[in-house]
Amino acid sequence: MTDELTRWITDYGYWAVFFGTMIEGETAAFLSGIAAHNQLLSYSWTMLFAALGGIVSDNVLFLVGRFSGSRILPRFKRHQNKIARVQQLIRQRENVIIIGIRFAYGMRTVGPIIIGASKVNPLKFLVLNIFGGAIWGCGIVSIGYFVSSIVLRLPIHSYFLWAMIAIIFILLLLFWFKKKYRSSKK
Repeated sequence: MTDELTRWITDYGYWAVFFGTMIEGETAAFLSGIAAHNQLLSYSWTMLFAALGGIVSDNVLFLVGRFSGSRILPRFKRHQNKIARVQQLIRQRENVIIIGIRFAYGMRTVGPIIIGASKVNPLKFLVLNIFGGAIWGCGIVSIGYFVSSIVLRLPIHSYFLWAMIAIIFILLLLFWFKKKYRSSKK
């Protein structure tokens, strides 16, 4: 890493982890795990701030759903079947859904809104969300930490690693643009 990036991470690291996990969850938590492995951040503090960021953002989204869900959810016209399915699952397995929704692909943002709109008890959501957020924060940061340790053991040159990261980034961008293009055509 460059000296400037290293300095930025050490100066703002935990706040970056906290706000990063609020905005871009898994990516920020994974990258913070890499920073912890490189000893730019404390592993335990990184897990704590990642979990807190996820917990706070999910609670805010839950409250949005609780107070505005009936106005917001109908706007997702293409996703009404998925929303109805999640609402049915909430009625069947409320505790499991509250803890696990953050792990379901495509549900990171809308999941807590649906749960809030389902009139789940706020205290129950808070307690289960803390539990789920702790599992999520520790898990994703740990994955980043251990992936970093494996990658650093590989006998590759740094330019090859940067090329692989660039290729993965470009593929993710292409996937995102393709998905956005498809959704705009519907």
